[in-house]
Amino acid sequence: MTTATTRPDPDFEQLLVGVLPRLAGSAPLDPALDLKEAGLDSMATIELLVRLEDTYEVEFPEETLTAATFATPAALWSVLSAQRAAAR
Repeated sequence: MTTATTRPDPDFEQLLVGVLPRLAGSAPLDPALDLKEAGLDSMATIELLVRLEDTYEVEFPEETLTAATFATPAALWSVLSAQRAAAR
């Protein structure tokens, strides 16, 4: 497993902070942070999904669009990393 898969890049953290302003200034981002408790509601989830797909030029398959995927930064980064690897 590579470091890129386990440690999010700065763009990822910026995207999360952009959608969840409460996270600003809490760097580094806790990989186990409960994103729902941090304010990730359904609208923010959609906005984050679109931003991630645009920034990383990937598509999240429908089966990955679950609460578990968007539960924590670590879970989301893991799914995003898998999609990036599959796109290569």
